[in-house]
Amino acid sequence: MTILARYCLLLLLSLLVWLCTSAIASVLAATPWPSPSLPAGLDTFPIADQLTVNDLPMRLKGFISPRRPADLCEAFRQSLGQPLVESTAAGKQILGRAEGGFYVTVQIESAGTGSKGIVAVTDLATMVRDHAQGQGANARWLDRLPAGSVISSQMTSQENGRQARHMVILNRHAEAVNRDALLRLMTADGYQFEREIGVDATLQRSLPSQLADARTMVFKSPGKEAMAVISRSGDQTSIVLNTTITLQGFP
Repeated sequence: MTILARYCLLLLLSLLVWLCTSAIASVLAATPWPSPSLPAGLDTFPIADQLTVNDLPMRLKGFISPRRPADLCEAFRQSLGQPLVESTAAGKQILGRAEGGFYVTVQIESAGTGSKGIVAVTDLATMVRDHAQGQGANARWLDRLPAGSVISSQMTSQENGRQARHMVILNRHAEAVNRDALLRLMTADGYQFEREIGVDATLQRSLPSQLADARTMVFKSPGKEAMAVISRSGDQTSIVLNTTITLQGFP
């Protein structure tokens, strides 16, 4: 095979790989969220339309029903179709089913003479696609926090033009070290420190020691605000951080 022929072959293969990759990306981007078929007679209510828990995007819907859990579970088996993965946990019946790049989970438990539960749709394809981006965002936080810090959990949601984030950060440094690091971090991100609050002396006697000595930091700037609670238990310090940002175009 001549050099020109080899070059043409490599070019063709590269083009095919690019076309396949682009097609897959387009399909994933255009895939709508599934709407699971639910049994008749449920009273449903939205919980979260845009929620991300530990980098896993999901949508949650609650429901109540006058039917007993066993009867309702059978109705869900019929409406969701097969195959289903079934399990029980803490007295709750759990049904799961994959739908393309999504996974549908139904949790059912007793409520009085009837039932209540949650329908969750998780976007596994997006989690896999955005994993590197999420890891990069976490690294940006950890690089500015005391050494050895870990993000124990995080959750983001978006509703009515406001994006909220909840994070729990753990490390073994003293509260003062964490306070100073968080103050620098939040200031660099455009938050203005407003005040610091300690537990009222009259309440300290009735609270566990880790809560009695907790400090709350409040930040506020145009379009965003944050609150952090720093507490220590044994040799571990925790930062519970909640931030809220108003998205552009919303008051």
